[in-house]
This record gives sequence, C-alpha cells and structure tokens, in this order.
Amino acid sequence: MAEYTKTNYRSVEDTNGLHFLRDELDCENVGVTVLECEPGWEGKEHDHEVEGQEEVYVLMEGRATVTLEDEEVEMEEGDVIRIAPDVTHQITNGETESRFVLIGAP
Repeated sequence: MAEYTKTNYRSVEDTNGLHFLRDELDCENVGVTVLECEPGWEGKEHDHEVEGQEEVYVLMEGRATVTLEDEEVEMEEGDVIRIAPDVTHQITNGETESRFVLIGAP
C-alpha cells in the first residue's frame, strides 16, 4: 500500500488568505499552498533566489495579475505560470474573488 497524507485545505489556518499545506501533508521536497484572494487583495513582492525555489501558480477561479519584475501577466481561470527563483513577483487580485494553488520546490 502506498504511503500518503490527506487533508482539506479549509481545515488549515487561514493566514491572510493563505492555507499553507506543506507541514499538514508532511511534504519534504515541495510546498503547496491554497491562496484565496478577496477583491483587491495584494500579495507581498518577493523572490526565492536564496532558497533556489521555483514556483508554479495555478489560477483555479477568478482573475488576477502576477507582476514579474516590471511585467504584468494577466491571468484568468485555468492559467498556469512558472516563476524562476530569482524573479521578483507579486500577485494582485482583481475585482472578484480568486483562488490559486501555489506550488514551490527547490
């Protein structure tokens, strides 16, 4: 039988719309977060150069903008974007609620 860990992201503490699942799932090499954005929500501008972590953002619902350095990338439901570790990025939500799945790994 395969080893697995199961959880429901809604049972994990909501930290400013972020549901961090790495610990809850006992992940060793990947981070998984569900992000629920209220209208007008704006994330922190950041990169992961020090950790060497690339990220993949999957927009499951809504519309949002991901700013990569100075480029704004408009995203709509179903869009997926990969972000290199050294790229400064920030999520800005639009006028409706949206939901992302954020995945990060070294």
